[in-house]
Amino acid sequence: MIRGIIFDMDGTLTEPHIDFQSLRRELGVMVGDIVDHLKSVDDAERRRLESILHRIEEDAAVNATLQPGAAELLDLLRARGIKLGLLTRNSRKSVETVLAKFSLRFDATLTREDGPHKPSPEPVLALARRWNLPPAEVLAVGDYVYDLRCAHNAGARAVLLINDKVPEWAHEADFVIHDLSELPAVIERIP
Repeated sequence: MIRGIIFDMDGTLTEPHIDFQSLRRELGVMVGDIVDHLKSVDDAERRRLESILHRIEEDAAVNATLQPGAAELLDLLRARGIKLGLLTRNSRKSVETVLAKFSLRFDATLTREDGPHKPSPEPVLALARRWNLPPAEVLAVGDYVYDLRCAHNAGARAVLLINDKVPEWAHEADFVIHDLSELPAVIERIP
């Protein structure tokens, strides 16, 4: 039984808005994990890169549009007594912008500033502990491989929302959906 659901933000609750190849070019980080790269540089370089990243994330947040049916899905899940979490590698500021823009609320939100980030299992484990749930009763929904690995590394199940073409790593998902309206049926199939 699923008693907690953790959603990614960009590309999952909101429609994809950030062009990650363009972001990587502007940051000068063409390979590797961007968040890890920020932690590996000196303070002056980190501040410079963070200012670029914050500008792009805030622009995406201000111009965000919800995925079709996202607000209704959250209302339905809340009415069923399911704990709702938001877990993103974005900044706290961009999350607050999106939540305020769409009047969304979650039982808990975690951003890259709150500790280890996806694909580490720690964010999912932290939310499961906060909700007093075993990870097996938690479902993570996201649009990127890090969402899936974060969930699996914690012992939770993972749903991949496909926004465009099927990625080569889609087989890592426990379930694949093309629209958030498919999620209630997925939950019903989980024992």
